[in-house]
Amino acid sequence: MTEETTSENTNKATAPETAPETSPAPAPRPPEDRGSKLDWPLIRKFESLIFASMVFAIPFFAFRVVDLTSTQLSVRQTGVDLVKDLVRAKEISKEYGLSITVCGRPATENEGTAYLIQNGNRTIEEVLLPKGVNVLGSVTFNEEGKPNTGAIFTISKGWKSSHVNLNSEGIATME
Repeated sequence: MTEETTSENTNKATAPETAPETSPAPAPRPPEDRGSKLDWPLIRKFESLIFASMVFAIPFFAFRVVDLTSTQLSVRQTGVDLVKDLVRAKEISKEYGLSITVCGRPATENEGTAYLIQNGNRTIEEVLLPKGVNVLGSVTFNEEGKPNTGAIFTISKGWKSSHVNLNSEGIATME
């Protein structure tokens, strides 16, 4: 009986060995430190610095845009007003038979720049210009309403300038 029991014991012992074994998955390795650690507080300070500089820079750009726009508008509006006044001066000279002169006047101690509509020494109208705007040029309309010669008026403020041309027929155009 001893032989049988030993053979049965060996058969039972070998049976589990033939069954497939499942081994657990290997544990993931921790990431390797390659020496490139990020300094997050420093990165956040850098981001804050960039954001603050953008916040402070935007008003300067906005101021520049407003300044350029106001300069262009003041020069353009002065040119439009000058063309209207040249047409009116031509009509006055033709209607009343007077010699009418339109000329730019530099700034005085009390007043800014202007252009004048005159009959001889008598001033019919003085048009004050916006601050910083200058008008250079002069023309005289004879008693028939025609200019003695063609004229060019230059309207400027800072770097921006515009021209009003008056041909020998008295037709004013703005460039």
